Amino acid sequence: MLVVVRRFDTFNHRRYGNPWVAIVSKDTGKIDFSNRVGGYTGGYGKGDAGDLYINNPVVGAVYAYGQKDYRGSSGGYYYVKYIGDGHFEDVEKNDLIKALS
Repeated sequence: MLVVVRRFDTFNHRRYGNPWVAIVSKDTGKIDFSNRVGGYTGGYGKGDAGDLYINNPVVGAVYAYGQKDYRGSSGGYYYVKYIGDGHFEDVEKNDLIKALS
């Protein structure tokens, strides 16, 4: 089952990288890029609009997603917790440990 985390409009591919998603480790609280958990439907490296999705999300798991800004800043990232039935709830960084437990 694919679940959309966020929809992205077209963007300047010379300034922004493709949107990304990864799971957050329950043990360390760090973003874990070692396993691919989802993808982006927009054309790779083209700035196309598309959906950022997760394959088979786990209820209670926390995921991070973002988009790199090549002009000096990281572009930021966001945390969400999968609550089931295709829905996520936003998690503030200050509440990350609580969300992971």
